[in-house]
Order: sequence, then structure tokens, then C-alpha cells
Amino acid sequence: MNARTATRSAARMVGLCVALLAAPASPLMARPAQAAAIPSVLPDAPPDSLLILVPSRAPEAIRQDLASAESMAGTGGADLVFAQGRLGEAKAQVEVRKSEIEALKAKVKLAKEQKNEAEQANLELQVKGQELHLAALEARKEMREAEAELAEARRKAAQARSAFCNQELDLVGKRDDLRRESASGGGAANIDALVRLQIEVRDLERRGLEALKDIAEKDKAVAEKAASVLEKRLKLHAAQQALVAGPKK
Repeated sequence: MNARTATRSAARMVGLCVALLAAPASPLMARPAQAAAIPSVLPDAPPDSLLILVPSRAPEAIRQDLASAESMAGTGGADLVFAQGRLGEAKAQVEVRKSEIEALKAKVKLAKEQKNEAEQANLELQVKGQELHLAALEARKEMREAEAELAEARRKAAQARSAFCNQELDLVGKRDDLRRESASGGGAANIDALVRLQIEVRDLERRGLEALKDIAEKDKAVAEKAASVLEKRLKLHAAQQALVAGPKK
């Protein structure tokens, strides 16, 4: 392929990409109300054309999503600190209750050695009651652990959205540069600049798709952690009901 043919080929490809960038976004693609929205269906294109896989959005819509994602990340961080505090308290309460049970068991042993059956029976009943308390406290600790994991997962998901929005703004800027350069003319030098910008746009699109995939994976992790929290709350509910019912004599 000679230089003139290569230039014509590059110009054709750049022209195709610029034409695609100039096309209006489909309603299926633009969801400014959702941070880093992933379109469920992309509009089709002629068989010999390229699809825009990271749809264009208005910079203001992206900035709104960025602000929302950053706010969510901040809230997630605060929730994580709060959840870790509650987890620390729950762990301490479990250890205190274990010590109290051990002390009661020592008294049971002493009453047994002294053949004080009435005292022994009373103390054994207290041990059973304290063990029900311990089961509830351990269930609460597990719930607090799950809550901390959920807060961390939400924080990471929000950070991933924030990172994508920043990449999306970069992509919008490069696409605008490509349009302006295409409209300016300028011969072979212009073609070189267009090819360079096209390569940069493609790279940003690839990185954007990777970022969207990361968001999807982190959203999946959030859903799994949320399900785990509910599972632990159900377990705590059962433990609290057993505590209310009291030990069996």
C-alpha cells in the first residue's frame, strides 16, 4: 500500500468515526438520572459501520452523575466508620458475656462439689439464660460485620462510578477535539492529527467499557452483601425470639 492509498484509507476511517460521533444519542442510551448508566440496548448501525459502544452524553449530565457518585462515596465512607464502631461494641459485648458465663459455670461447679442441688439447679438455669444472651450477641456481631462489608461495598461501587464519570468527561473532550479537527481541513498533517485523535478516542472507549464492567461487578457485590445483611438479621431475629422465650427448665 503506497502513502496516498494509506492516507485515503485513514481519511475514510476517520470520516466514518466522526460521522458516528455526530449521530444523536438514542433514548435507550442516555440515562442522565443514573450515574454511569449502562444502556440495555444499543441502536443498530449498517453492517459496514462501527457501533458507538460508549454512547455520548451531555457534559452537564455527566457532571451531575459525578457529583452524585462522589456524594455516595462520602456517605459510604461515613457508613463504614459507623458500622465499624458498632462492630467493635458488639465484639466487646460478646467477650464480656463469655466471661460472665465462665464465672457462672465456676459457681455451678462449686455448688455441685458442695452437693447444694437447689443452688446448682438455679445457677445452671442462669447459665442457660446467659447462653441465650450470648447467642443473640454473637448474631448481632455477625450482623454488624455484614453491615460493615455492605458499607465498604457501596463505597467502592460509588468510587467506581466516580472514576467512570471522569473518564467519560475525558472521552467527551477527545470526541469534540476529533470533530473540530475534522472540520478544520489541513491536508496530510490534518489526517495525521485525526488518526492520532481517533486512536486516543478508541483507547478512552475501551477504558470506559472496562470501567462499566467494573461497576457492574461492584454492583453485584453490593447486592450480595445486602442479601448477607438480611440473612444475618433473620438469624438475629430468631436469636432474640429465643431469648424472649427464655431457657427451658
